[in-house]
Amino acid sequence: MPRSTTITLNLLAAVLLSSASASAETAKEHYRTLISTAVYSAESRYLQTGWVDFNAGSSPEDAKMSGSNFVGSYYFGEAGDRWRPFVLGGFGFDKITQDRLGIGSGGAVKLNSTYLQLGGGINYNPTENLSLSLGASSLWLDTDAEYAGSDSDLKKYFAHDSDTTLYDLFATALFHTEIEGYKPYISATVHYLKIDYDFDLSDTDGFGSDLEIGTYTPLLAAWWGLPVRARLFAAGSLLFGDLSDTIPLDGTYSAGASLLWKIGPKIHLFNDAFKDAELAFNLQATTGESSLRGWKASVSCSISKF
Repeated sequence: MPRSTTITLNLLAAVLLSSASASAETAKEHYRTLISTAVYSAESRYLQTGWVDFNAGSSPEDAKMSGSNFVGSYYFGEAGDRWRPFVLGGFGFDKITQDRLGIGSGGAVKLNSTYLQLGGGINYNPTENLSLSLGASSLWLDTDAEYAGSDSDLKKYFAHDSDTTLYDLFATALFHTEIEGYKPYISATVHYLKIDYDFDLSDTDGFGSDLEIGTYTPLLAAWWGLPVRARLFAAGSLLFGDLSDTIPLDGTYSAGASLLWKIGPKIHLFNDAFKDAELAFNLQATTGESSLRGWKASVSCSISKF
């Protein structure tokens, strides 16, 4: 074979190998982005229930996510106690769809996930108006992936089931007061988050922060003899480091309202341990970077702290 032909074939082989490597890397990073978003949104307090459009457009390349959860927390002790251990846990569902992938030879992908979350920590109340918490949780996400397409690199990640784990170490400071029956509050949380992936992908970790400002109203009414009040709030969530590069939710902002019905006095269990429980009906709008938009409509139950 002539030398010039050999050189040409070698160059062609190198180009094809480089192209294949780039395609495999793109497929891997797209999987990492979608699965990281799924596991983070499952853990995040702001995007747990409802619908989210990542690019707020009608293009089939825009990824969309929906989900619901049944996650709650319980604080031991009584309101006013200085030290109050707490536990949290539950399960939920996430679904991410992308009708047309803009990488490789394209196709459509659907990620259906179920997850389990467990955790706990300690709550310290140095004064009547200040509460400090330190805790940790783990979230295990099991994903059933469906890929409609022929790209072998995409099939490697999107045509197989996978397991993903999110670890969260967090610290929270909450300040609240009362002004003429209204109870304004501000809460700030710092997270250290670590995500472990399947397919031998390297871990992603980094810090995140949450800030929420709101107020509880005075009693509005009574239903079945039980008090009803409302909560108005605005919240923001930021990610830093590798998490910010991987997850398209690094700047998320929400506002909403809740109607809270104190059902605790009707729950006579464990020596009235749930006497301060409130059933809440929540409506929330979310926006963010990359034209993120979404909404949350949910029902929750929590132990009132103030």
